[in-house]
Amino acid sequence: MAIKYAIQQINRKGVTSGSMETKYYAQAKYDGVTSQTDIAQMVSQISAISVGDVLSVMNTVSMLLSIELANGRIVELGDLGRFRATLRSKSCDKPEDFKREMIHGNRVIFVPGEQIRHKMTNASYLKAAPVSLSTDTDEKPNEPSAEGTDPSKPTPGNETGGGTGQDEDNLGV
Repeated sequence: MAIKYAIQQINRKGVTSGSMETKYYAQAKYDGVTSQTDIAQMVSQISAISVGDVLSVMNTVSMLLSIELANGRIVELGDLGRFRATLRSKSCDKPEDFKREMIHGNRVIFVPGEQIRHKMTNASYLKAAPVSLSTDTDEKPNEPSAEGTDPSKPTPGNETGGGTGQDEDNLGV
């Protein structure tokens, strides 16, 4: 299966000319969401571990990951990858002028492990069909479409698993 994309238009002020420029870029279009339960069911099907045990371990890893990140540690999870916290802050001219109150947020950065990097480096791409804006559907233009998906892969809400995608920006950077 390939990563689907659509061509998006963006208008912004040109760096050199100062006038508005129209540019086009690729934007990933997701085929659905694979939930934690879906992953647990898949692991259970290919191993001797029950769905409940997998979910318990995943919840425990999530809790410990958040604790370790909050304690300022980088968390290395082997082939899965590394997680680290970063800060956002206002700037100042001199180090002695910096105050803790100038920190206004944080983010968690995920750096994928070797196996994921390799798979994503070799990923293929497929131009997605345009989304129809007809009034006879409740689907919003920016939401994933079930059309064109592989019928062997369940759609969100189907409890047998399937689909791929994350809606977070900048994952893997």
